[in-house]
Amino acid sequence: MRGILLINVGTPATCSKEAVKKFVGDMLSDPLVTGKPELVSNFLAKKIIAPVSSGKSFNKYSQIWRKEEPAISPMIYFMRKLAQLLEERKNIPVEIAMRYGEPGIEQAFKNLEKKCPLLHEVVVFPLYPHYAQSTTQTTIDEIGRIFYKHPHSYRLKIVEPYFDHPEFINALAKHAEPYLKGIDKLVFCYHSLPVDQVEVAWKKGKEFDYVYQLKETNRLFCKKLNIELQYTYLLYASQRGNNWLKPFLDADISDFPQLGWKKVAVIAPGFPADNLETLFDIDIQARELFMKAGGEEFVFVPSLNYSDEWIEAIWKITVGV
Repeated sequence: MRGILLINVGTPATCSKEAVKKFVGDMLSDPLVTGKPELVSNFLAKKIIAPVSSGKSFNKYSQIWRKEEPAISPMIYFMRKLAQLLEERKNIPVEIAMRYGEPGIEQAFKNLEKKCPLLHEVVVFPLYPHYAQSTTQTTIDEIGRIFYKHPHSYRLKIVEPYFDHPEFINALAKHAEPYLKGIDKLVFCYHSLPVDQVEVAWKKGKEFDYVYQLKETNRLFCKKLNIELQYTYLLYASQRGNNWLKPFLDADISDFPQLGWKKVAVIAPGFPADNLETLFDIDIQARELFMKAGGEEFVFVPSLNYSDEWIEAIWKITVGV
């Protein structure tokens, strides 16, 4: 019997300044995220960056936090729904985990073992289609560290980046198509990364090349929907410095109306689950900048979340049927 572990980067445990501070500190103390030595990363993250930025980040999270009882992070909400539906429809045990924070990876393995004592394989499905050392590599390393601490009766399989997998492209295209009517420009938005990290990975080959992979996703998506690439634009968001991949969403989106692009749709294929980067950076901040600059229509394309097409795609990518 197989089990599936859906994993993402993480989210604050609660919508509080302390929880946000802890999450930011934990994530940015990882050398694979910062590109700096562990001691330096830890000091900068927990002593400087997290204390200084937690207030601003808390205000952002406050605007997107879901109001269910109890209140819940959007990322956790969408991943739980996805896991529940995947489990019900495919009759397979499914758990979710975060690289940073809760629910933790070790507990997720234990939960799968409780659900199915006769597991022979757990397939880890990262909710990031494109390779980056700050997401893919740190997740693989942490899973390995936890899993191989103790012997298990089942094997582990980690799904490789699926940026060009036909099922991912099909799901993305089918999900997005209804939002793309009557627009002047389709904007692809991706998380920015430090240029030096991107260059190091690029030298290793296409399987590590973040920019190649996201552009390939864009190309295949447009091919699927018969969209000319000239009607699209690529922007990056969530940068933490000037020497990160450009152009920046929050700097350039307000120029669009003056260029004649008054009706735009923005999609973020790198985020299969909606989170701060999509719900705030795009749907709140970028929308406001665009409309204030003279835009007429701003269409936010939601992430795949727990859509029917995404459930089917995950099943076919993980199980291969």
